[in-house]
Amino acid sequence: MDILVEGNGKISLKPNKVTFNYEFSKKTDSYEDALKLGIKCVESYLEILKGLDFKNDDLKTQSFRIYEDKVYNEITRKYEFDGYMFKQSARLSFDYDTEKFSKIMEVSSTQEDAPSYKIEFGVKDNKELEEQVLSDAYKDAEFQARAIAKATGKTNSLECIKISFEPFTDPHISQTRFDSFARMEKCSANLSESIQTVFVPEDVTLKKTIYCHFIAN
Repeated sequence: MDILVEGNGKISLKPNKVTFNYEFSKKTDSYEDALKLGIKCVESYLEILKGLDFKNDDLKTQSFRIYEDKVYNEITRKYEFDGYMFKQSARLSFDYDTEKFSKIMEVSSTQEDAPSYKIEFGVKDNKELEEQVLSDAYKDAEFQARAIAKATGKTNSLECIKISFEPFTDPHISQTRFDSFARMEKCSANLSESIQTVFVPEDVTLKKTIYCHFIAN
């Protein structure tokens, strides 16, 4: 007898990696100024990170461009030149450390021309974890197949002849997201401590579904 079943595996883990996704931006009237001021903005922020024991190459550039910005003129019904925009996206990842990521948020809130950012909490790539999820999914499928075989009186043997599933491609990240808030004119000296007290990211959940074809006799 052919038995086709769906098996599901899932594990939840506490985050062990933090990633800041930054966007630096600067707008001026000339290409040269956009480039010069944009680079200065990035360099100033790198000095902040150095003060928190990071190195220049810890901040990985994802994209970099300078382009003409345009706005729509309701009168002429045309897009018109409105200066040059500097944009640089960068990523900073490090081992989960509540004190370190809250300190970055604190100093960023008072820094002139600080970049906007989004924080992700995840787990490092771990093949052992993926193997465990797949193993749990197969056990779930086998359990269902045995139950079906038993219910139909096919208890002599059970053999899996085919397994189908998609490989792990999505990043293992928590559903918790944090977008940077507007710059504060006066930042409380214990902001970092307060963030550590109240901010707890949700666990990271790894899931996998597999499809198994069993033969029961």
